[in-house]
Amino acid sequence: MFEMKASLSFTWALSGSGWADCTIVDTAAEAQMIVSYITNAPEELITAVTRVALGEPGDRKVMFEAEPNGYLWILSPDGGEVDIRIVEYADTSLRNRPGAVLWESRQPIEALARCVLRGFDRVYADLGDDGWFANWKRPFPQAESAALRVAWRKAADCASAASPG
Repeated sequence: MFEMKASLSFTWALSGSGWADCTIVDTAAEAQMIVSYITNAPEELITAVTRVALGEPGDRKVMFEAEPNGYLWILSPDGGEVDIRIVEYADTSLRNRPGAVLWESRQPIEALARCVLRGFDRVYADLGDDGWFANWKRPFPQAESAALRVAWRKAADCASAASPG
């Protein structure tokens, strides 16, 4: 469906009281999003990636609200890879209308799990529980991050076992 890319980066930066800047980049393109705390975006994204990494079937969808616009992440696993599509909506109350594809990529599941985990780990390392809560108005998603860490290791082990060599 999409061309395979070798490099993937995810950044989550708390940018103000209840706001975050999110960026995802591969070797071909970059998507930048502003995210509001009105939804559980970090928990939902981490959980969706965890389920993909664990091999659960079916697409995973996560909405990042930006009031009034938003970004719908669609994760479609296919074997050891995942098609990632981010669709932007000018007004999330009108999601029954087509949005605009902001970014799409096909990546190894292990790479997506690793970069999302590292993106949130960097923020937590910089801010800790108190700093995260002061900026995001909710606790850091510790349980979700721990579950993703376990799933990522399993995905990495599967990827290593499947690689010739």
